[in-house]
Amino acid sequence: MRTVIIGGGRGARAIIRLATSDYLKELALDIVCVIDPDPSAPGMVYAREKEIKTSGRMDDGIAFPGLEMIIELTGQDQVVNDIHKKIPIGVTFMDHTSARLFWDVANAREETISRLEEITALEERIESERLFLQNLVDNIPDLLVVFNRDRKAIKVNASFCRFVGISPMDAVGLTCEELLVNTGLAEKCRETNNLLDDAYHTGRPHTMIWKTQEPNMSYWEVSRVPILNRSGNIEAVLGTWHRITERVKLQHEIETAEQRFRGFIDSAHDWISIKDHQGRYVIVNPVCAKALNHSPEEFVGKTPEDLLTPELADDIRRRDARVLRTNKHQTYDEVFQVDGKEHYFQTLRFPLQDYKGTTIGVCTISRDVSSEKDLQTQLAQSAKLAAVGQLAAGVAHEINNPLTGVLAFAEDLVDELDKSSPHQESLKVIVRETLRCRDIVRNLLDFARQETPKLELIELNRIVDQSLTLVERLPQFRDIAIDRQLDPSVPRVNCDLYQLQQVVLNLMLNAQDAMKGKGNIKLSTTYDRLRDKCLISVEDDGPGIPENLIDKLFEPFFSTKGTSGLGLAVSWGIVERHHGVIEVDMADSGGAIFRIVLPAASDLE
Repeated sequence: MRTVIIGGGRGARAIIRLATSDYLKELALDIVCVIDPDPSAPGMVYAREKEIKTSGRMDDGIAFPGLEMIIELTGQDQVVNDIHKKIPIGVTFMDHTSARLFWDVANAREETISRLEEITALEERIESERLFLQNLVDNIPDLLVVFNRDRKAIKVNASFCRFVGISPMDAVGLTCEELLVNTGLAEKCRETNNLLDDAYHTGRPHTMIWKTQEPNMSYWEVSRVPILNRSGNIEAVLGTWHRITERVKLQHEIETAEQRFRGFIDSAHDWISIKDHQGRYVIVNPVCAKALNHSPEEFVGKTPEDLLTPELADDIRRRDARVLRTNKHQTYDEVFQVDGKEHYFQTLRFPLQDYKGTTIGVCTISRDVSSEKDLQTQLAQSAKLAAVGQLAAGVAHEINNPLTGVLAFAEDLVDELDKSSPHQESLKVIVRETLRCRDIVRNLLDFARQETPKLELIELNRIVDQSLTLVERLPQFRDIAIDRQLDPSVPRVNCDLYQLQQVVLNLMLNAQDAMKGKGNIKLSTTYDRLRDKCLISVEDDGPGIPENLIDKLFEPFFSTKGTSGLGLAVSWGIVERHHGVIEVDMADSGGAIFRIVLPAASDLE
């Protein structure tokens, strides 16, 4: 139907759009011309785009050849009247009121198209997000299954399909036990079905650890999480299997390493402690904690100021700070009071670093070297005795011959002079003092000689008994009570009987002299099983020995009694050649205790 539109506004554009589309196939409008005095009107512009003729004169449209319909869209009554006057017979006329139908149809079409476009875009977006989510879920390494209320799978991810060797379609409708029937996890599914039901009933997620049996032992962290719909009701449950075998094995390795480290720390005899960068204790081993009168647990999280004396805490702080400042190890010689006695320690402090090389704390290791220090003192004493012995031997040989001559001449003069001679007493003094010098020289030679002992297995009590037999006859022991406490079970010792007897005699004579000939001496033998040592103890109730003199007792020529000072030095040398030591202690009575400590000998030696 050849049609002319008079009025080139938006209505004209809408009708042209309808006519040139497939939306109104039943209404075959062939728009041949659009009339409007304004060539820039929307309908005029659109008509030219569609190659439809346009004109500014109404008469051009009415006179269009083969015209069948005129549509008036100006809305002006005058234009309508003019069209009525000029319209040819047989041409259909539709004014702007009736043409409103096209406008409504056009709007409906545009709205429909817009809705369709929105729906299409939404569907494409939904499909895109569905594919994205599906790819996301399928690329998750964990095994994922969505279960309905009947415990049947309604969706699985690709990782789960690969693990059980099944397609996503075949997995739908199977239970957990059926899905995992060939994996070693089916039994766990059967055991925890009630927990799956609980997730539906309570709406609370839960997590557990599953372990498969040997030979292919594995560990899994299994979670069940309820899935809610828009109404907030539980629609399904998401099951997740996360393999943690490597993590568990690593944790076991870490725990094993920690146990080994803790065992090493706790078994060490050295004092070991570790503090963090802020000076708080992280680890203190039992030996160190006990010595400082605390338990290891009391140190953790505390600083030295919280537990130790201010002086010790300040000393520790300063030395730790130096290690952290220099980032280098430091060594110290330190002295600590342990059980009321001074102990010497060699201490090493070094920085602790993490895997990045960052210093995170300080480790302190202190070794008690008191025994080593005592041994060094003994070695120094031995070296001193050896040097003095060599000196004494040379001096004694040089002095002995002149002394013999002096003694011989003095004795001859005593015999030759008359008994009433006033020189008799002077000569007797010379003889007495010369004999005294000869005794000193003989003692020097005995000290220097250090004869190798003739060893044999001897009962320790026999040595004591024979020594007692000798001293009991001496007049200086007349007012001294001797208490014998001999242990019959003391093992034998490998020794020279006569040399050890000399040592016991020297100690008893020293005890008698300390008590000035009156008092009590306890002579005892014991066996120290822990050290496998045999002991002979000589204890007196005299005034004791000042602590500042104990270290000098065994030095040659040291004496508090005006004697030669060689008795204890000789005794020390004898005992040392028997691989023993002499210990000095204070008795409860206030006197002194000298202990001869010798290694026990087996009967097979």
